[in-house]
Amino acid sequence: MRFTLIVLTAVSWNLIGSAVFAEAPAQPQTIENVFSQGVLELDAAPAPSLIKGGSEPTVPSNSKQELINALSSPPAVYMPEQKCCSSTCVTQSAACNCESCSCNACTLCDRIPLLSKFPSDRCFDDFIMPVSNPVWAIDPRSLTYVRGIFINQMIDSQTPVLGAGDLQVYALQIGIALNERLSVIAVSDGYNTLQTRGVGNSRGWADLGVGLKYVLIRDVENQFLLSGGLLYETTNGSARVFQGNGDGLWTPYLSVGKQIGSGHLIASAGYHLPGDTAEESQSIYYSVHYDHPVTDKLSAIAELNGIVYTKSGQALPLNIEGGDWINLGSSSVAGNNVVTTAFGANYRLNDCLSVAGVWEFPISNRKDLLDSRTTVTFTLQF
Repeated sequence: MRFTLIVLTAVSWNLIGSAVFAEAPAQPQTIENVFSQGVLELDAAPAPSLIKGGSEPTVPSNSKQELINALSSPPAVYMPEQKCCSSTCVTQSAACNCESCSCNACTLCDRIPLLSKFPSDRCFDDFIMPVSNPVWAIDPRSLTYVRGIFINQMIDSQTPVLGAGDLQVYALQIGIALNERLSVIAVSDGYNTLQTRGVGNSRGWADLGVGLKYVLIRDVENQFLLSGGLLYETTNGSARVFQGNGDGLWTPYLSVGKQIGSGHLIASAGYHLPGDTAEESQSIYYSVHYDHPVTDKLSAIAELNGIVYTKSGQALPLNIEGGDWINLGSSSVAGNNVVTTAFGANYRLNDCLSVAGVWEFPISNRKDLLDSRTTVTFTLQF
Protein backbone atom coordinates (compact mmCIF):
# COMPACT_ATOMS: atom_id res chain seq x y z
CA MET A 1 0.00 0.00 0.00
CA ARG A 2 2.75 2.37 0.98
CA PHE A 3 4.66 1.53 -2.27
CA THR A 4 1.57 2.21 -4.34
CA LEU A 5 1.09 5.62 -2.69
CA ILE A 6 4.68 6.61 -3.44
CA VAL A 7 4.34 5.73 -7.14
CA LEU A 8 1.10 7.71 -7.54
CA THR A 9 2.68 10.74 -5.84
CA ALA A 10 5.68 10.75 -8.26
CA VAL A 11 3.51 10.45 -11.33
CA SER A 12 1.26 13.29 -10.17
CA TRP A 13 4.24 15.58 -9.48
CA ASN A 14 5.65 14.91 -12.94
CA LEU A 15 2.39 15.75 -14.68
CA ILE A 16 2.01 19.00 -12.72
CA GLY A 17 5.59 20.09 -13.60
CA SER A 18 5.06 19.43 -17.29
CA ALA A 19 1.91 21.53 -17.33
CA VAL A 20 3.60 24.44 -15.57
CA PHE A 21 6.76 24.66 -17.71
CA ALA A 22 5.31 23.70 -21.11
CA GLU A 23 5.41 26.51 -23.77
CA ALA A 24 2.27 27.82 -25.29
CA PRO A 25 1.43 26.21 -28.63
CA ALA A 26 2.78 28.11 -31.68
CA GLN A 27 0.23 30.17 -33.48
CA PRO A 28 -0.10 29.68 -37.26
CA GLN A 29 1.53 32.54 -39.29
CA THR A 30 0.61 33.94 -42.66
CA ILE A 31 3.12 34.38 -45.55
CA GLU A 32 3.06 38.14 -45.00
CA ASN A 33 4.08 37.66 -41.35
CA VAL A 34 6.95 35.37 -42.34
CA PHE A 35 8.46 37.84 -44.86
CA SER A 36 7.92 40.80 -42.54
CA GLN A 37 10.00 39.09 -39.86
CA GLY A 38 12.85 38.28 -42.26
CA VAL A 39 14.53 35.01 -43.11
CA LEU A 40 15.13 32.75 -40.15
CA GLU A 41 18.79 32.18 -39.39
CA LEU A 42 20.00 28.65 -39.78
CA ASP A 43 22.43 26.90 -37.55
CA ALA A 44 25.05 26.69 -40.36
CA ALA A 45 27.12 29.78 -41.12
CA PRO A 46 25.87 31.82 -44.14
CA ALA A 47 27.78 31.58 -47.42
CA PRO A 48 30.54 34.24 -47.69
CA SER A 49 29.62 37.27 -49.77
CA LEU A 50 31.45 37.67 -53.13
CA ILE A 51 30.41 41.31 -53.44
CA LYS A 52 33.21 43.72 -52.73
CA GLY A 53 32.40 45.94 -49.78
CA GLY A 54 30.02 43.49 -48.11
CA SER A 55 30.27 42.28 -44.53
CA GLU A 56 33.33 40.27 -43.69
CA PRO A 57 32.43 36.60 -43.46
CA THR A 58 33.84 34.34 -40.81
CA VAL A 59 36.13 31.96 -42.64
CA PRO A 60 37.68 28.97 -40.93
CA SER A 61 40.95 29.03 -42.91
CA ASN A 62 43.23 31.29 -45.00
CA SER A 63 42.91 29.07 -48.05
CA LYS A 64 39.18 29.67 -48.24
CA GLN A 65 39.75 33.40 -47.84
CA GLU A 66 42.15 33.38 -50.81
CA LEU A 67 39.59 31.50 -52.87
CA ILE A 68 36.94 34.07 -52.03
CA ASN A 69 39.27 36.94 -52.99
CA ALA A 70 40.11 35.27 -56.30
CA LEU A 71 36.43 34.82 -57.11
CA SER A 72 35.60 38.42 -56.23
CA SER A 73 38.39 39.91 -58.41
CA PRO A 74 37.69 40.74 -62.12
CA PRO A 75 38.44 37.84 -64.46
CA ALA A 76 41.54 38.12 -66.68
CA VAL A 77 40.68 39.02 -70.26
CA TYR A 78 42.54 37.17 -73.02
CA MET A 79 43.93 39.50 -75.65
CA PRO A 80 44.44 37.52 -78.86
CA GLU A 81 46.72 40.11 -80.42
CA GLN A 82 49.37 39.48 -77.77
CA LYS A 83 50.25 36.12 -79.27
CA CYS A 84 52.14 37.82 -82.07
CA CYS A 85 55.06 38.66 -79.80
CA SER A 86 57.68 36.00 -79.43
CA SER A 87 58.97 35.24 -75.96
CA THR A 88 62.31 36.76 -76.96
CA CYS A 89 60.70 40.08 -77.77
CA VAL A 90 58.54 40.15 -74.67
CA THR A 91 61.41 39.50 -72.28
CA GLN A 92 64.25 41.34 -73.98
CA SER A 93 62.80 44.25 -75.92
CA ALA A 94 60.88 47.28 -74.78
CA ALA A 95 60.23 48.09 -78.43
CA CYS A 96 57.93 45.10 -78.86
CA ASN A 97 54.68 46.46 -80.21
CA CYS A 98 51.84 44.00 -80.62
CA GLU A 99 48.92 46.32 -81.06
CA SER A 100 48.25 44.64 -84.39
CA CYS A 101 49.20 41.02 -84.69
CA SER A 102 49.33 41.01 -88.47
CA CYS A 103 51.37 44.15 -88.85
CA ASN A 104 53.61 44.59 -85.82
CA ALA A 105 54.96 41.16 -85.08
CA CYS A 106 58.26 41.43 -83.29
CA THR A 107 61.57 40.14 -84.57
CA LEU A 108 64.88 39.32 -82.99
CA CYS A 109 66.25 42.59 -84.34
CA ASP A 110 63.93 44.57 -82.07
CA ARG A 111 66.47 44.00 -79.31
CA ILE A 112 68.89 46.48 -80.94
CA PRO A 113 67.93 49.70 -79.12
CA LEU A 114 68.71 52.42 -81.66
CA LEU A 115 67.13 51.29 -84.92
CA SER A 116 64.35 49.36 -83.16
CA LYS A 117 62.87 52.76 -82.30
CA PHE A 118 62.00 53.06 -86.02
CA PRO A 119 60.34 49.72 -86.81
CA SER A 120 59.66 48.64 -90.38
CA ASP A 121 56.16 48.28 -91.76
CA ARG A 122 55.50 44.63 -90.89
CA CYS A 123 52.33 44.29 -92.94
CA PHE A 124 54.32 43.29 -96.05
CA ASP A 125 56.95 40.99 -94.57
CA ASP A 126 56.75 38.37 -97.31
CA PHE A 127 58.13 40.77 -99.94
CA ILE A 128 61.83 40.47 -100.82
CA MET A 129 64.06 43.41 -101.71
CA PRO A 130 65.38 43.64 -105.30
CA VAL A 131 69.00 42.52 -105.59
CA SER A 132 70.59 42.98 -109.03
CA ASN A 133 70.06 46.74 -109.30
CA PRO A 134 70.61 47.71 -105.66
CA VAL A 135 70.98 51.47 -106.21
CA TRP A 136 67.96 52.28 -108.34
CA ALA A 137 65.55 49.34 -107.79
CA ILE A 138 63.73 50.82 -104.80
CA ASP A 139 61.66 48.65 -102.48
CA PRO A 140 58.25 50.38 -102.07
CA ARG A 141 57.89 49.48 -98.38
CA SER A 142 58.75 51.77 -95.48
CA LEU A 143 61.64 49.86 -93.93
CA THR A 144 64.35 50.24 -91.34
CA TYR A 145 67.31 48.13 -92.41
CA VAL A 146 71.05 47.82 -92.83
CA ARG A 147 72.19 46.07 -96.01
CA GLY A 148 75.64 45.01 -97.00
CA ILE A 149 76.31 44.71 -100.75
CA PHE A 150 79.09 43.07 -102.71
CA ILE A 151 79.27 43.34 -106.52
CA ASN A 152 81.74 41.65 -108.83
CA GLN A 153 81.25 42.95 -112.38
CA MET A 154 83.12 41.60 -115.39
CA ILE A 155 83.97 43.99 -118.24
CA ASP A 156 84.06 42.70 -121.83
CA SER A 157 87.37 42.65 -123.67
CA GLN A 158 85.85 44.65 -126.54
CA THR A 159 85.06 47.61 -124.30
CA PRO A 160 86.61 50.80 -125.77
CA VAL A 161 89.53 52.33 -123.82
CA LEU A 162 89.12 50.05 -120.78
CA GLY A 163 89.38 46.64 -122.42
CA ALA A 164 88.88 43.47 -120.38
CA GLY A 165 88.68 43.88 -116.63
CA ASP A 166 86.49 43.74 -113.56
CA LEU A 167 84.92 46.03 -110.98
CA GLN A 168 84.28 45.28 -107.31
CA VAL A 169 81.91 47.26 -105.12
CA TYR A 170 81.71 47.05 -101.31
CA ALA A 171 78.74 49.09 -100.15
CA LEU A 172 76.39 49.57 -97.21
CA GLN A 173 72.79 50.73 -97.57
CA ILE A 174 70.67 52.11 -94.75
CA GLY A 175 66.95 52.81 -94.49
CA ILE A 176 65.07 54.41 -91.57
CA ALA A 177 61.27 54.20 -91.45
CA LEU A 178 60.00 57.34 -89.73
CA ASN A 179 56.50 55.84 -89.88
CA GLU A 180 54.60 53.35 -92.02
CA ARG A 181 54.67 55.73 -95.01
CA LEU A 182 57.75 57.98 -94.80
CA SER A 183 61.34 56.76 -94.74
CA VAL A 184 64.87 58.06 -95.32
CA ILE A 185 67.18 55.94 -97.48
CA ALA A 186 70.88 55.90 -98.33
CA VAL A 187 71.23 53.75 -101.46
CA SER A 188 74.68 54.52 -102.83
CA ASP A 189 78.06 54.59 -101.08
CA GLY A 190 81.00 52.31 -100.47
CA TYR A 191 84.39 51.51 -101.88
CA ASN A 192 85.25 50.51 -105.47
CA THR A 193 88.18 48.65 -106.98
CA LEU A 194 88.69 48.65 -110.76
CA GLN A 195 91.11 46.51 -112.71
CA THR A 196 91.34 46.88 -116.52
CA ARG A 197 93.93 46.34 -119.21
CA GLY A 198 93.41 49.81 -120.62
CA VAL A 199 93.77 52.00 -117.51
CA GLY A 200 95.31 49.61 -114.99
CA ASN A 201 94.24 49.20 -111.40
CA SER A 202 92.61 51.89 -109.30
CA ARG A 203 90.64 52.22 -106.09
CA GLY A 204 88.46 54.85 -104.50
CA TRP A 205 85.24 55.83 -102.77
CA ALA A 206 81.87 55.85 -104.52
CA ASP A 207 79.48 58.79 -104.61
CA LEU A 208 76.94 58.98 -101.80
CA GLY A 209 73.26 58.74 -102.75
CA VAL A 210 70.52 59.63 -100.26
CA GLY A 211 66.84 60.42 -100.49
CA LEU A 212 63.27 60.18 -99.25
CA LYS A 213 60.54 57.65 -99.92
CA TYR A 214 56.81 58.10 -99.31
CA VAL A 215 54.17 55.38 -99.58
CA LEU A 216 51.35 56.90 -101.62
CA ILE A 217 49.07 53.84 -101.57
CA ARG A 218 49.25 51.25 -98.80
CA ASP A 219 46.65 48.50 -99.27
CA VAL A 220 47.33 45.78 -96.70
CA GLU A 221 44.31 43.65 -97.58
CA ASN A 222 45.32 43.36 -101.23
CA GLN A 223 49.07 43.50 -100.50
CA PHE A 224 49.60 46.46 -102.83
CA LEU A 225 52.00 49.39 -102.47
CA LEU A 226 52.77 52.48 -104.51
CA SER A 227 55.63 54.72 -103.42
CA GLY A 228 57.37 57.76 -104.78
CA GLY A 229 60.43 59.70 -103.83
CA LEU A 230 63.52 61.67 -104.72
CA LEU A 231 67.18 60.65 -104.59
CA TYR A 232 70.25 62.84 -104.73
CA GLU A 233 73.73 61.56 -105.53
CA THR A 234 76.61 63.71 -104.36
CA THR A 235 80.05 64.17 -105.96
CA ASN A 236 82.22 63.05 -103.06
CA GLY A 237 83.63 59.99 -104.85
CA SER A 238 87.04 59.38 -106.39
CA ALA A 239 87.72 60.17 -110.05
CA ARG A 240 90.08 57.18 -110.20
CA VAL A 241 87.03 54.89 -110.26
CA PHE A 242 84.85 57.23 -112.37
CA GLN A 243 83.11 58.89 -109.43
CA GLY A 244 82.91 62.49 -108.25
CA ASN A 245 82.17 64.05 -111.66
CA GLY A 246 79.45 66.56 -112.41
CA ASP A 247 77.40 68.61 -110.00
CA GLY A 248 75.18 66.00 -108.37
CA LEU A 249 72.50 63.76 -109.84
CA TRP A 250 68.77 64.07 -109.06
CA THR A 251 66.49 61.07 -109.53
CA PRO A 252 62.72 61.25 -109.02
CA TYR A 253 61.21 57.77 -109.04
CA LEU A 254 58.12 55.61 -108.53
CA SER A 255 58.01 52.10 -107.12
CA VAL A 256 55.12 49.64 -107.00
CA GLY A 257 54.72 46.32 -105.18
CA LYS A 258 52.00 43.66 -105.47
CA GLN A 259 51.50 40.15 -104.20
CA ILE A 260 50.56 37.80 -107.04
CA GLY A 261 49.46 34.44 -105.72
CA SER A 262 52.22 33.39 -103.37
CA GLY A 263 54.81 35.46 -105.28
CA HIS A 264 55.63 39.17 -105.20
CA LEU A 265 56.26 41.72 -107.94
CA ILE A 266 58.23 44.94 -107.43
CA ALA A 267 58.77 47.43 -110.26
CA SER A 268 60.65 50.73 -110.18
CA ALA A 269 61.22 53.49 -112.71
CA GLY A 270 62.89 56.88 -112.54
CA TYR A 271 64.69 59.64 -114.40
CA HIS A 272 68.34 60.63 -113.90
CA LEU A 273 68.72 64.39 -114.14
CA PRO A 274 72.33 65.61 -113.63
CA GLY A 275 73.10 69.00 -112.17
CA ASP A 276 75.78 69.42 -114.87
CA THR A 277 74.45 67.97 -118.12
CA ALA A 278 77.87 68.30 -119.77
CA GLU A 279 79.58 66.06 -117.21
CA GLU A 280 76.93 63.34 -116.91
CA SER A 281 74.40 61.71 -119.23
CA GLN A 282 70.64 61.78 -118.76
CA SER A 283 68.64 58.55 -118.74
CA ILE A 284 65.47 56.71 -117.81
CA TYR A 285 65.82 53.50 -115.87
CA TYR A 286 63.40 50.68 -115.05
CA SER A 287 63.68 47.56 -112.93
CA VAL A 288 61.31 44.60 -112.47
CA HIS A 289 61.71 42.06 -109.67
CA TYR A 290 59.74 38.87 -108.99
CA ASP A 291 60.24 36.48 -106.08
CA HIS A 292 58.48 33.18 -105.48
CA PRO A 293 58.74 31.00 -102.34
CA VAL A 294 60.28 27.55 -102.72
CA THR A 295 60.26 26.69 -99.01
CA ASP A 296 59.43 28.63 -95.85
CA LYS A 297 62.90 30.21 -95.92
CA LEU A 298 64.05 29.97 -99.55
CA SER A 299 62.67 32.05 -102.44
CA ALA A 300 63.62 32.10 -106.10
CA ILE A 301 64.33 35.50 -107.71
CA ALA A 302 64.06 36.70 -111.33
CA GLU A 303 64.79 40.31 -112.31
CA LEU A 304 64.94 42.55 -115.38
CA ASN A 305 66.81 45.88 -115.55
CA GLY A 306 66.99 48.45 -118.30
CA ILE A 307 68.34 51.92 -118.96
CA VAL A 308 67.55 54.22 -121.88
CA TYR A 309 69.87 57.19 -122.44
CA THR A 310 67.89 60.26 -123.41
CA LYS A 311 70.70 62.85 -123.65
CA SER A 312 74.47 62.49 -123.95
CA GLY A 313 77.04 64.32 -121.90
CA GLN A 314 80.21 65.95 -123.18
CA ALA A 315 82.86 64.57 -120.82
CA LEU A 316 84.24 61.64 -122.86
CA PRO A 317 84.13 60.94 -126.64
CA LEU A 318 82.63 57.46 -126.18
CA ASN A 319 79.51 55.59 -127.27
CA ILE A 320 79.21 53.52 -124.08
CA GLU A 321 78.05 54.33 -120.55
CA GLY A 322 78.60 52.94 -117.09
CA GLY A 323 75.11 51.72 -116.19
CA ASP A 324 73.77 51.97 -112.65
CA TRP A 325 77.03 52.44 -110.75
CA ILE A 326 79.00 54.75 -113.07
CA ASN A 327 78.02 57.77 -115.16
CA LEU A 328 80.78 58.57 -117.65
CA GLY A 329 79.11 61.53 -119.33
CA SER A 330 79.82 60.04 -122.78
CA SER A 331 79.09 62.15 -125.85
CA SER A 332 77.44 59.54 -128.13
CA VAL A 333 74.96 57.53 -126.06
CA ALA A 334 71.62 59.28 -126.66
CA GLY A 335 69.13 56.62 -127.77
CA ASN A 336 71.19 53.68 -126.49
CA ASN A 337 69.25 50.99 -124.65
CA VAL A 338 70.83 48.36 -122.38
CA VAL A 339 68.73 45.52 -120.91
CA THR A 340 69.94 42.89 -118.44
CA THR A 341 68.34 39.99 -116.62
CA ALA A 342 69.26 38.25 -113.38
CA PHE A 343 68.43 35.01 -111.60
CA GLY A 344 69.13 33.94 -108.05
CA ALA A 345 67.66 33.25 -104.63
CA ASN A 346 66.99 34.74 -101.21
CA TYR A 347 67.32 32.81 -97.97
CA ARG A 348 65.82 34.00 -94.66
CA LEU A 349 68.11 33.05 -91.81
CA ASN A 350 65.52 34.21 -89.28
CA ASP A 351 62.83 36.87 -88.87
CA CYS A 352 65.15 39.77 -89.61
CA LEU A 353 68.26 38.37 -91.32
CA SER A 354 68.41 37.33 -94.95
CA VAL A 355 71.07 36.69 -97.57
CA ALA A 356 70.53 36.90 -101.34
CA GLY A 357 72.59 36.36 -104.46
CA VAL A 358 71.94 36.76 -108.19
CA TRP A 359 73.86 36.42 -111.44
CA GLU A 360 73.16 39.10 -114.04
CA PHE A 361 73.95 39.32 -117.75
CA PRO A 362 72.84 41.50 -120.69
CA ILE A 363 70.11 40.35 -123.09
CA SER A 364 70.32 43.39 -125.38
CA ASN A 365 72.83 43.90 -128.18
CA ARG A 366 74.60 46.51 -126.11
CA LYS A 367 76.61 45.60 -123.02
CA ASP A 368 78.43 48.81 -122.14
CA LEU A 369 80.53 48.02 -119.05
CA LEU A 370 78.49 45.00 -117.93
CA ASP A 371 79.52 41.69 -119.45
CA SER A 372 78.25 39.77 -116.40
CA ARG A 373 77.77 40.52 -112.73
CA THR A 374 77.38 38.70 -109.44
CA THR A 375 75.61 40.55 -106.62
CA VAL A 376 75.38 39.33 -103.04
CA THR A 377 73.44 41.13 -100.29
CA PHE A 378 73.13 40.58 -96.55
CA THR A 379 70.13 42.38 -95.06
CA LEU A 380 69.36 43.11 -91.42
CA GLN A 381 65.77 44.36 -91.15
CA PHE A 382 64.31 45.94 -88.04
